[in-house]
Amino acid sequence: MANIAQEHLNKLEELKSCVTASYEYWKPNSDRFNKFMNFVFNTSLSTLDIGKLNSLSKPTIEFNVLEAFVSRLRGEFAEHEPDMQVGAAEGILNEHISEELLKTIEVVEAHIREIFAGAANDGLEYKIYTQTLSGGYDVAKVHTEYLSELSFEQKIVVDRVFDPTLTGFDPLARMSHKGDGDYCFELIPKTREDLVSDFGEEVVKDMSFTRAIDGFSWSYQNGQQKIALVCDFYKKVKKREKIVKLTNGKTILKKHYEQLAQAWVESGVFEVLPEIISERYTIIETIDRYVFCENKVLRHEKTPYKYLPLVFIDGNSVVLPQDTGASSKQMTRPYVYQAMGTQKLKNFAGQTIGAEITGMVQHKFKAALESIPEQYLETYTDVQNAQTLIYYAFNPDNPEQSLPAPMEIQRTPTPPIVENIFMNADRVIQAILGSYDAQLGITDGDTSGKAIEQGAIHSNAASKPYLVGYVNGLNRIATIIIDLIPKFYVTPRSIPIRKANGLRDYQIINQPDNPNSISMKYDPKSLQVRIEVGANGTLEKQRALQQITQMMQASEQFAAFINAVGLENLLDNMTIRGVEDLKLKAIGWMDQQRQAAEANANKPTPEQELIQAEVQIETARIAQRQEEAEGTLTIKAAQVANDKEKTNIEFLRLLSEIEGADMKNALEVEKMDSDMAQEAIKLAVQVGKDQQKASLSKE
Repeated sequence: MANIAQEHLNKLEELKSCVTASYEYWKPNSDRFNKFMNFVFNTSLSTLDIGKLNSLSKPTIEFNVLEAFVSRLRGEFAEHEPDMQVGAAEGILNEHISEELLKTIEVVEAHIREIFAGAANDGLEYKIYTQTLSGGYDVAKVHTEYLSELSFEQKIVVDRVFDPTLTGFDPLARMSHKGDGDYCFELIPKTREDLVSDFGEEVVKDMSFTRAIDGFSWSYQNGQQKIALVCDFYKKVKKREKIVKLTNGKTILKKHYEQLAQAWVESGVFEVLPEIISERYTIIETIDRYVFCENKVLRHEKTPYKYLPLVFIDGNSVVLPQDTGASSKQMTRPYVYQAMGTQKLKNFAGQTIGAEITGMVQHKFKAALESIPEQYLETYTDVQNAQTLIYYAFNPDNPEQSLPAPMEIQRTPTPPIVENIFMNADRVIQAILGSYDAQLGITDGDTSGKAIEQGAIHSNAASKPYLVGYVNGLNRIATIIIDLIPKFYVTPRSIPIRKANGLRDYQIINQPDNPNSISMKYDPKSLQVRIEVGANGTLEKQRALQQITQMMQASEQFAAFINAVGLENLLDNMTIRGVEDLKLKAIGWMDQQRQAAEANANKPTPEQELIQAEVQIETARIAQRQEEAEGTLTIKAAQVANDKEKTNIEFLRLLSEIEGADMKNALEVEKMDSDMAQEAIKLAVQVGKDQQKASLSKE
């Protein structure tokens, strides 16, 4: 046995007090569960009833019709298909809903569907629904187990507990699944030998194994066998923690953010760490598991569970106030709870009729022995043969003594009220249970098939509270599975999935180098699941199929739509043999039709080819006219260009001429200036010479 800290060993009395308190609170419901399970499936006569019947000399016969009503609903439930949808949790930002998350959601939804379908192979859902109808409630358990005896990989499993009356929940739990309570447990009966084999001789050393069981007893003796109860106890541990919301929208624990900041710096990341925008305190819950018996805590461990693994499946319970000043208590009620009295009345009426039959006088005549001639004695006893009854009117030995004449015995009829009660009890039971289809089926008048069909659907509606309780339990189970998947599916592997169309497949997970792999390392808080009541029963499916076919007949567009993409929906509402194979073939056929449609999308029909030819001819004509117009325009454009070119040339010529004239004028002016300069020079030279001559002459 593993070492256990002393603080957990000291909690034995506290744990036992929780079990005792839960047992005492729930005992009326447990007793009612056992009573009605026995009443419906075994016998409607108790030991006390049998003793009274024997004292009244009545036959111990019964006429139990309640099982038929329960079995009819169980048969309808076999066709039940709940609608399941996994999606992003409320409050998740749109930018965080990536394509990878959407693929993960799709795989998680398909895997949960396969878990439920796999559990159905052992009749899990069928048995749960049976228990809620006949006993008022049931309990399921979510746990993990290894894939095989030589495997280290675990899978998530959903099972029923062996006996729901050996389970318990916190009496303060108020939600239908009781997951809001502080604890839950399952009591497992073990023989003394098994207990010693598992935990050692010292465990049973101080157990009393008493024969008298008054209330709750941890150990008792059943015949020669000594039995001890071992409790598998799950308790919430609550811790106050501070959480922070970051600028990237994530919410984490404050201590985790501090660790992240340190690792961020050490890793040398250049990007800025998301900052804290708000913080607050919250309560973080974890689950501790204790295994203990009458005198010792046998095991303690921290579990990866966030939610209590035991899920209460409610039938149609109510919370009733107790005596003045007392708190209210939950009362579980089987489907046939209100019909028990009528069933007992029917039994009593039938037993009265049976007593009348067993006490019925078989004699046809009564006569004085002296009045019957000895040779005619057989005539009186063999009444089946037609004979004449002869008797002595007077005593042969004493002619003066007259003898009484033989008399026919008149039977006393059974009181009509007894027979009426016996025959009409079924109607009363049907009215109590809301079984309208059964009432229609026994009417004397002609009843249409539509009326019987509607009655069956109404009967399903009368039992819907039990289906709603069952679906609420499934929602809680699926929530627990969503939380466990990223904690246990951590290595590369493949997991089974079941698609919405019912087809089974496998999905590779946690293989980064595989493009077909999906990561299961998601945040459980980012997902939520919703399971709703789907089509329940063959008649409801038939009704849906009729509505679809009627709509197809009424609307050609709707018919075309269904024929194109709604073939699977039609098959989902069919209950014929081999419908799953038809679904698979239908999917393949629709894929072929889609591919063929895409391949022939550009291939024209003969009418389209004729139209296309005419269009091509007209297009050619238009092109020719366009070419002609373009040629004319080209010529005109060339002429315009020509004219423009001529204009340009002319412009250049004129410009050249103007420039030439200007140059000529400039040359002429320059020549004139040169001539004038030369004349001035000549004049100046001449003046100089004249001045020089004048000066010389003066000398």
